[in-house]
Amino acid sequence: MAGLKRGCLGLLALVMSSSALAAVQCPSTQFVEFITAFTANADTQPAFIASPVTEVSVVSTGSKTRVLQRQVPTLGPGALAEVSADYIAKSRLSLEVALPNYVFVRDRKGEVLKIFTFKFGDCWKLVRVEDWSLEKVLSAQQGELRASPGARALKRGALYDALTNESGYPADVQLYVSSLDSYLDGAAQGNDQAAYAAASVSLSGQAPRLDNSKILELYTQGSRSLAQASHALSGFYCDEGEYGDPRPCVDPAKSLAALKRSAAQGAPYALNDLGSAFQRGTLGIQDSQRALACYLAAANKGQEDSRTNAEQLSAQGIRVDPAKPCLMPEPVEQAQVLACPSKDFSVFFADFTESTASQKIFTRVPMKKLITVDAEPEPKQVSTWLDRSELVFPLIPETKTREARGLMLQVVDKSATSATVKLQKPDTGYEVIYRFSFDGCWSLDEVQDFSI
Repeated sequence: MAGLKRGCLGLLALVMSSSALAAVQCPSTQFVEFITAFTANADTQPAFIASPVTEVSVVSTGSKTRVLQRQVPTLGPGALAEVSADYIAKSRLSLEVALPNYVFVRDRKGEVLKIFTFKFGDCWKLVRVEDWSLEKVLSAQQGELRASPGARALKRGALYDALTNESGYPADVQLYVSSLDSYLDGAAQGNDQAAYAAASVSLSGQAPRLDNSKILELYTQGSRSLAQASHALSGFYCDEGEYGDPRPCVDPAKSLAALKRSAAQGAPYALNDLGSAFQRGTLGIQDSQRALACYLAAANKGQEDSRTNAEQLSAQGIRVDPAKPCLMPEPVEQAQVLACPSKDFSVFFADFTESTASQKIFTRVPMKKLITVDAEPEPKQVSTWLDRSELVFPLIPETKTREARGLMLQVVDKSATSATVKLQKPDTGYEVIYRFSFDGCWSLDEVQDFSI
């Protein structure tokens, strides 16, 4: 009898509790306002949870991961802890409300990712909870993740990437974000592979696009030990991640140095690309004999395209010159390391104007040149890019020549990283502007000829 009485009391309490929840008014039909109220009051949350509700989680089965999905009548204890406004405020998590009906909870390292989906009827109700957090999965594989700093974060990023194939919208997009966060966490711990992966996934268009300066930093870190990172760095120096219309390489000298580094690290495809660069002169140096040496080196490593390229050059009468190996130091590289006149622009410029050799070394090629041409109704500026073979040195005449021709040279603008110089002849239409930039040493980047 006592047991029956307790059961009746329990049932009565449940009915009263259900009635109380049923009496809870809908905070708002507007999703953002509803979520604000939902996260602020844990006591009323059960009134806005559907039954059944869909749960999604990731589990480890040996060395593999598996995505589980099930329908449950109610959520377990703590399932909504991360959407509590108080919890968010005290933790390192962030909560994002995404219209029309999603809430994303994550941390900045990629360790936590939960997705809450709501549906509107008479009010908003939680219908789906997805927990993509991978810490339990990684803990099951902890032994293999102790090899190097950042290895756990690297593995986490790779797992998130792989899980995009087993998810739908919006989880796939959020998994790429967490993949990038994980790789960045690994890179911060000094993992070169994670740094390379972070830059690559950011440029893929799947994850958020990082600033160019950050991508350059990541690729540079990765290039310390990875040939593929050095190769990617070479490409980034040229196109800065913009893969649209073809254009001249932005920084051919640095691109060439990174490509040579990739080849020296053992990448046969980098040797082939070096051959193409030397053959076509796209990175500032045109040398068919060096191109042949690179193609042959790549062919010896099994690069079949390089074998064909080498045969085509040989058919044109190009022969190997032992004095010109593929990876020989460039004269410009040696000169910039050994003979930068000064980091002080005034000292550098004094040397630059009086030395044709210095001008050849410290002029970036291909060089941008703007010239003024006759046109109707008035003259206009036309831009072109000149490689080394098209440049006529000296680009700036020395002091004796300027005095003889009545030319005046003056620095019109200068900062820590750029300088502008004007060469003109008073009372005439002769005026040329020279633009310099600083990156370890000063270099001439652009000439604007306004002479009519």
